Amino acid sequence: FHGFGGGNGFSGSGFSDRGNDLNAEVQITFDEAVHGCEKTITIQNPNQPGSRPQTLKVKIPAGIETGKSIRLAGKGMPGTGKGGAGDLLLKVTVQPKAGYERKGMDVYTTVSIPYTTAVFGGEARVHTLYGDVMCKIKEGTQSGSKIRLRGKGIVSMKDANVHGDQYVTVQIQVPRHLNAEARQKLMEYKKAAAGGR
Repeated sequence: FHGFGGGNGFSGSGFSDRGNDLNAEVQITFDEAVHGCEKTITIQNPNQPGSRPQTLKVKIPAGIETGKSIRLAGKGMPGTGKGGAGDLLLKVTVQPKAGYERKGMDVYTTVSIPYTTAVFGGEARVHTLYGDVMCKIKEGTQSGSKIRLRGKGIVSMKDANVHGDQYVTVQIQVPRHLNAEARQKLMEYKKAAAGGR
């Protein structure tokens, strides 16, 4: 509970006090935070034994992150006299999503590409929060290089038209097992590359 709010004063029936605020918590998935959702929560007032739990539908805005609170006006403790009810402060915790790291409005992921794609260039399928996209891989791409996908990050809570970006780190798959022909070709490449220096 928080302390009393404003609105204290005398009335014909005595004091008028605003009701106390209530605190509650809600957990949502990473995707629910990205796209927004509606949650049904049940609140039990700790100061009223035997009272029925209160069930509320809460709209979670897209783009919210862990630690942010949603204020539900008038859903806290009832006031006395002419004092209004307090508010309910709903603290949000966002569960992690495998393969995704969030920093503000930007997200960070990785993509694994074959060695040959890194050498010759090509395309790679990248998972985003809004579906898969095909990314162009430049010839000679190095492991650890980053691809920026504009607008594929988290939406701004202040402006629905503004999105962060997604940064994709490229990882190159080194072949573990080569058949005889592939090994021979790779040895030829090794000799050719060394001779070309």
